[in-house]
Amino acid sequence: MSIDSARQSADRFRDLSRSLPASVAEIANSNADFADRWARLAENMGTLSERVNEANRKLQSTTRDFNDVSAKIDEYGLTPTIGLLLRNKQEQLDQWQAHDSQTLFASQEIGRSRQEQLELEMVRWDGSDVTSQTNELLAQPGVNPSGLTNPIIARQISDLLRHRYGWLEALRQGYHDYQQKLGELDAATTASAKLSDEYRRLIDRHVMWIRSGDPIGVSDLGRIKPGLAAFFSTRRSGEFGLALENKWNANPATAIGWLSALMLIAIARWRAKVLLLAIGERKQLRASTPAIRQVLSSFLTVVVSSGIPLMLYSIARWLDGGVVSESTLHAANGCYAASLVAWMVEVPRQVLRKFGYVDQFVHLDLPRRDRATAYLTLIGFGLVLAAYVVTFSASFDRGIWRDSVSRFGFIGSMCLVAWTAHLTLRPKGGFLEPLIAKLGGSVIHRIRVVIYLIGIGFPFAMIAASALGYGDTANELIKRAIFTLVGLTIAATLWGGIKILSAMAWQNLAGSSKSIANQEAARSTRRYGEMESHAEVTGVLGEHYLELKHQLAFLCQCALVLTGIIGFGWLWIDMFPHVRMGNPVVWTVQDTVPTSLIAADGQRVAGSMIEETPVTAMHLLLAAVTLFVAFQLAKLLPALFDALVLQRVSFDEGMEHFSLVLGRCLLFGVGCLIACQWIGVRWQTIQWLAVGLTIGLGFGLQDMVRNLFGGLIVLFEKPARLGDFITVGRVTGRVAAQRLRTTVLSDDEGREVIIPNKNFVNEDVTNWMGAGRLNVIPLEVAVSRDQRPADICRKLQELVIDQEAVLLSPAPQATLVCVGKRTQRIEVRAWIEPGPHPERFRDELLRVVRRFLHDESILAADQPAQPDMDEVSRKGVSRRLKRSA
Repeated sequence: MSIDSARQSADRFRDLSRSLPASVAEIANSNADFADRWARLAENMGTLSERVNEANRKLQSTTRDFNDVSAKIDEYGLTPTIGLLLRNKQEQLDQWQAHDSQTLFASQEIGRSRQEQLELEMVRWDGSDVTSQTNELLAQPGVNPSGLTNPIIARQISDLLRHRYGWLEALRQGYHDYQQKLGELDAATTASAKLSDEYRRLIDRHVMWIRSGDPIGVSDLGRIKPGLAAFFSTRRSGEFGLALENKWNANPATAIGWLSALMLIAIARWRAKVLLLAIGERKQLRASTPAIRQVLSSFLTVVVSSGIPLMLYSIARWLDGGVVSESTLHAANGCYAASLVAWMVEVPRQVLRKFGYVDQFVHLDLPRRDRATAYLTLIGFGLVLAAYVVTFSASFDRGIWRDSVSRFGFIGSMCLVAWTAHLTLRPKGGFLEPLIAKLGGSVIHRIRVVIYLIGIGFPFAMIAASALGYGDTANELIKRAIFTLVGLTIAATLWGGIKILSAMAWQNLAGSSKSIANQEAARSTRRYGEMESHAEVTGVLGEHYLELKHQLAFLCQCALVLTGIIGFGWLWIDMFPHVRMGNPVVWTVQDTVPTSLIAADGQRVAGSMIEETPVTAMHLLLAAVTLFVAFQLAKLLPALFDALVLQRVSFDEGMEHFSLVLGRCLLFGVGCLIACQWIGVRWQTIQWLAVGLTIGLGFGLQDMVRNLFGGLIVLFEKPARLGDFITVGRVTGRVAAQRLRTTVLSDDEGREVIIPNKNFVNEDVTNWMGAGRLNVIPLEVAVSRDQRPADICRKLQELVIDQEAVLLSPAPQATLVCVGKRTQRIEVRAWIEPGPHPERFRDELLRVVRRFLHDESILAADQPAQPDMDEVSRKGVSRRLKRSA
């Protein structure tokens, strides 16, 4: 069926309706509408097929261009000819984006065709049952079908319903084919857009150092006036207004959502600014601690400073997406540049404003702070406007005003930036000199002249680059410099709040009984949230408090430094394409990858292919970093296990020790596996080596394997616990440590005997405390730090062993538990025969020990709580487990 025949059928239906009754004429007119709809659908189908073919041709052409340019860059490098080619391809991609946005209507067309297809399903008399539907139509006007003229009308209605059924089926099939073709167009345009983005990244990465224009000349001055006239042309504003109208009409929902987002951003910025100033004026959060107010102020400052840049960025995103034209693309580029410059100005302006972060939480007198804030407000507005004008004028009219209006506007803006850097960074009298002297450290303060030269030298270097014709290079360098400065400023603003939050998190992790408010009240605040606590270290961590704190701080510092290096490298590495050559390929790994193919008979056939994966020097560095992190985490595990697990569950010492050993092995094992993946070591490569090592362990290291399995048996069966007095073979002593391969016994003379764990399986083991024959008397005392712990422990052992009822074997033990700032805690253990009242004996022994220490003038004023008499306290066990681990 052709389009002409469909239109002829529509005309016949309309002619027939003129000679039929009204009820029948309505059916004929509906059939004519269905025929016309099919004709329009067929025309759209033809146009859509041409667009699909054009999109496929363009995708193939872009693919060929991309492969050709990549091959030329790899073969010849970045030559002037290649640079000219890349510049032309960049302009071609910009034209394609504007052209594609006008023809990219797949989503709208799919929605419209589905709506029309649903309307077809709502047709009541569709001709599927001609007889019954004919009777219904005849019965509607009240006409008797058995009348004289009604058989003729019934026959006409039946014929029209049959024709309607045919047209409806044709329309359903047509809409189905049309939607399939729309899907092909959408797939082709999506693939083309992805390839164009990759193509653009390739061009941008290599075109940075290619001259984008001619050096500055006298003739450029004469082009400023016509360039400004072209910028303020009413024709250009009319084209831009028409483009905005078309963009709004194409997708009103997106436009309304964009306006709503702008309003939400503006409201959020306004509320954050009000709260920030209220905190600065102490109208809000007056009952909170200064630390809480500083944390909120730092984060609110970042939120307020990001409001206006985010609004400009959202405007650019809306102009750059969907249906666009060349005018909207140029305006979007200008808004992108304006948002970036606004971000650079807003962050320091909000930091320095009255009742802002520096005014309230940096205890430093900046006499010209208000003047600097006003200066940044005025200069910032000018720079934002200049960024938009310079970027926009370099794009419109095919960039013919790039070397006149845009270049001179850029030079003026850079002169203004250089003057601002001079006022801010000059070594004597600069606005930031007091801030650098107090917070930058002595090294930064000594090299402030170098910082000043860099600050004023960078804008002049960009002016020179633009004057020589390297305008795009200067723009890329400025963009990355702005990102770097903004990132450093935001990091400096948030640093104080992050330190306070880390201190609060540490207090919660350490299990302190004080609340955060009491802790903050007990602190003396110094600068930027650095606090000095006057309370002694308490909590479950005991002697591992400072160790865990330093290990966590070290790991966090390593993570921050690594994040900063990665961010800096990711930001600047594309500016220097040849830097990637400093990451050579060390070796290549071949991997067998399974594939699935469809044979000619339609059956799926499994296969495989070889893929080569290069291992570079960066992969080796990442593998080393992974091993370092895994080793540090395994080293940190005991204290974390005590802080996070032992405070919430009750394990015996064997299970705790086994959990620590297993956790360390798992952490380090996972780190080794990840490191092996980085350097290309696969299980397929080392599986035979693993088999050989297993056989070697079975034959050559039988004793070690026996000891390991014996250690597991000791940990689970627990024939002896820490502190038990046992005899293994001919060796007698107290269990001092239990490791996976060995057990350490200490005898009465202070010697340590290391026994292989296989002896617990092969020899007789006597536990002199296993049946409850002896009672252990634990007590703890706090003494001053004036004497050596070894001397105090020796005196206490001699004192306890002279007491009646204290056994000589096992001998009393005195051990240093933890060391505070002004005191140290000693644990004393003694063993007595089983009796009815061991608690009474412990109280008497404690009085004797405290009286002795008081006479020696070394007894501390604050004494610790005494351990439980029935079992070894969980904290003491954990401490011994960590020492043994």
